[in-house]
Amino acid sequence: MIDESPFGRWWGYRVEEVGPGSASLLLPFQPGFERPGGVLQGGCAMTLADVSFWIAGMTVMGEDPSAMTLQMSSSFLRPATLGDLRSEARILRAGRRILYGEASVTDVRGNLLTHHVLTYMRPDPPPR
Repeated sequence: MIDESPFGRWWGYRVEEVGPGSASLLLPFQPGFERPGGVLQGGCAMTLADVSFWIAGMTVMGEDPSAMTLQMSSSFLRPATLGDLRSEARILRAGRRILYGEASVTDVRGNLLTHHVLTYMRPDPPPR
């Protein structure tokens, strides 16, 4: 689904692993991600975490591209130096309309860069 989206193609995401309630994605470095100071812009980690959570969510609610971020809290733990980023997301609670969980973003050396808590909503709940 990411490859079919202009958004996904522009970012260059690579799905590494998908399991029940979880997903791991890689964001290959692009020079346009750099901000002054020789670090990656924080939105790269946030967007990567959001997309990995979206994919993890589809493993529990089915392929529903209309599910959307309702809330996202992000903690930046250390600067991201220039290089690829990896995100791991997992669903902690799945209801009929609401998904709740977390995602973390690391650098290629495995250093934890950011931690995110997310809530997703399915606009139209499945019929009972």
